[in-house]
Amino acid sequence: MRKVQFYGTISIDGYLATKDNRLYWLFQTPGANDAPTEAFMQQVDTAIMGRHTYEYTMEQTTDQLINPYNPATRNIVMTSQPQPGDERTQFTNSPVADIVQDLRLAPGRNIWIVGGAGVLMPLLAADLIDDLYIQIAPIILGTGIPLFTAVAHQQRFELVATNHYDQLAEVHFQRLPTE
Repeated sequence: MRKVQFYGTISIDGYLATKDNRLYWLFQTPGANDAPTEAFMQQVDTAIMGRHTYEYTMEQTTDQLINPYNPATRNIVMTSQPQPGDERTQFTNSPVADIVQDLRLAPGRNIWIVGGAGVLMPLLAADLIDDLYIQIAPIILGTGIPLFTAVAHQQRFELVATNHYDQLAEVHFQRLPTE
């Protein structure tokens, strides 16, 4: 079965991006380029994200790839207003948990959850996240787009590893089996 993995960076106070979806603070963090992003991305062939994350990434990249380390990566963009996609990108308003349940059973590499709470929280609620790779940058933004929002029930993860890349700390958590 394919693994479903969140991989991303937050501020000390838990924000993925500023209110206007910007990441300049991350790119100014020493060590951000030293994280093992390439190794992680080579293990995924599907990326699931919200529309804002998709649009920001397309705006920032010259090669128009969400995953430059596996150009064949399928991109699934969650949006309330689906539009036609292309051979790599699908826009949908289907429930993300339904999509992920189907993808987990299909052959392929791991599934990367990109972006924030709108995509992550329904997957946590459905107990579909296997790994959380959370990098923490030493900045307090004060406001922004949070990684987590309120949950209906507690969920326990196990700390697997901690890593340090200059000014960036990374924690890897793995879902504990449900009893």
